[in-house]
Amino acid sequence: MKTLFAIVLTLGLLAASAFAQTCPTGQTQCITQVSNAASEALTPLPNASIAQGSYFSIYGVGFGPAFSTCGANNGCLWSPYPLPTAILQTSVNVSVPAGATPIPAYVEFAANFGSYSQINAIMPSTVPPGTGTVTVTTAGTTTATFPITVVAMSFGTFSINQAGTGPGIITDTNYAVLTPFHTIPPSTSSTASYAIIWGTGLGVAPDIATEGTAAPTPTNLCATASSCPVTVWVAGQKANIYYAGRSGYTAEDQIVFEVPQGVQGCYVQVAVQTGSVVGNFTSMTVDPTGPTCSDADGINYASLAAVTLSKGKASVGAISLLSNFLNLSVLGTPLQWDNDTVSGEIATFSTFQLGTFQGFTLAPSVNNCSVSPFLQYPPPKDPVLSEIAYLDAGASLSIQGPSGSPVSVPKNTNGKGYSALVGGSTIAQLISGNGIDPFFLNATGWGTSSWTYAILPGTFTMTGPGGADVGAFSLPVNVSSTAASFKWTNESIASNPISRSTPLTITWSGGDPNGFVDITLISSTLQSGTTPAPTTPGILVECIAPSSAQTFTVPLYVMQSMPSTAGSTALVPPGELLVGPASAASSPTTLPTGLDALYIFYHYIGGSEVTWE
Repeated sequence: MKTLFAIVLTLGLLAASAFAQTCPTGQTQCITQVSNAASEALTPLPNASIAQGSYFSIYGVGFGPAFSTCGANNGCLWSPYPLPTAILQTSVNVSVPAGATPIPAYVEFAANFGSYSQINAIMPSTVPPGTGTVTVTTAGTTTATFPITVVAMSFGTFSINQAGTGPGIITDTNYAVLTPFHTIPPSTSSTASYAIIWGTGLGVAPDIATEGTAAPTPTNLCATASSCPVTVWVAGQKANIYYAGRSGYTAEDQIVFEVPQGVQGCYVQVAVQTGSVVGNFTSMTVDPTGPTCSDADGINYASLAAVTLSKGKASVGAISLLSNFLNLSVLGTPLQWDNDTVSGEIATFSTFQLGTFQGFTLAPSVNNCSVSPFLQYPPPKDPVLSEIAYLDAGASLSIQGPSGSPVSVPKNTNGKGYSALVGGSTIAQLISGNGIDPFFLNATGWGTSSWTYAILPGTFTMTGPGGADVGAFSLPVNVSSTAASFKWTNESIASNPISRSTPLTITWSGGDPNGFVDITLISSTLQSGTTPAPTTPGILVECIAPSSAQTFTVPLYVMQSMPSTAGSTALVPPGELLVGPASAASSPTTLPTGLDALYIFYHYIGGSEVTWE
């Protein structure tokens, strides 16, 4: 088996960039997080576990050598073999159960970046499964113990953005990473197509005695289907697995699987399940004709291929019209919350950033479900949006609805894109009793018992006056009467607790026959109070289905990825289920100067708070 060890090393560093940490009062050195190095870099859920023989990451404050002494990473990074148990006087010890004789971990990388410290290490295969503790020692000073759970197997897929989300480190059989500009075809009835997932967590080393001194012997855990402990899910389908095991390097695993028939898209979702544990969700690009990918929602990377090939970058604008409506009950009192927003991401993306990006339409490919971790409130921010070069299209944009006056959408105060609340309220405004009338929904009687939920049909037009980088534009999107007539026909399921141990079927009527349906599930670990802490994790699930299908079933493995909200007494609901129409992305016939592509789309979802059991 081939190894992508060099790629994994690169991705393992700085997985928590700008991830400032704080210690408890009185401590200057502490551990704040321990997680699978591939799948949970920034938002580990409670009881996240580390597999024997796998990569794991430690974050905190005050430990490790100063990054300034690393010399372009030299010195802070191991040079195997043999694998070191200390780097520049920094070591890691694991005790399972707590209080047991410590076992030193193999340290791959260690550095103190000032605002936070990070260590990447390998959990020795000799550490037994169970609950225990981990400590870090730097120059003779040891942190307080930090709790961990070690298990036999828990797989995480490496992702290009280093945060465990978005496009995964998934390659073709020539070991080329799949991107929007380098796709893989689906299998057909006559031809099988194979891809490789790269990650960590498939369990103990094949040869434990030499784990730290020599490369492992590749051993196929899936030599027979009946003995295979691994399941690969691709767009809701179970893929055939031909190899699952070490890649040829300590702790680095690879899974060779057959791409199922009938899947296509730029953001086809992939998840690996070991036993009952579902790992992080990443995506891959699949296209029957290639080499670029296209999505049914209107995004076609072929339109950007020529400019990225010649310039290594492309300038793109994406305008999103989003309506989120929620029926709430606060202290037994019914409350209706509407949040209508307009956002404009107008920027230059490098070819690499386009391959890292999670999508211009904020959603997975059609007939897919994405699963994204968040902290405090959803949705999570795509990491690439902090790296792209934003463009000036004027001091503010504006949106005109079917009636009324245009509403300004100003440039964000940080200069990165445009956004505005055009209707309803934010969470803070809702709590304080403030807000404005809906913009994308019926506004008649808003705030009274006579108000009824109804989507406004008609044309919404986004205009830009032009700025230093982008010329003037006028970009319409039509909400057809059939789209406005959308009805979630089994909405009553939200009135009772919903089991996470069975698939969830959603049905509807109406909707744009040429459009889609957005099904969004939210599950936070908030247990009490009104406001989640900035460190409170949760899961956002988003599924996209063709509107014409009139039904979609959220797969069991997706349901299992969410934490339970049963028993929560939080005033802000930790569980939500919302459903509604979504449009394909449309583009103008003539692009404004300065842009290589420009899209506009809407997602209008409504629903209720729910309990996930």
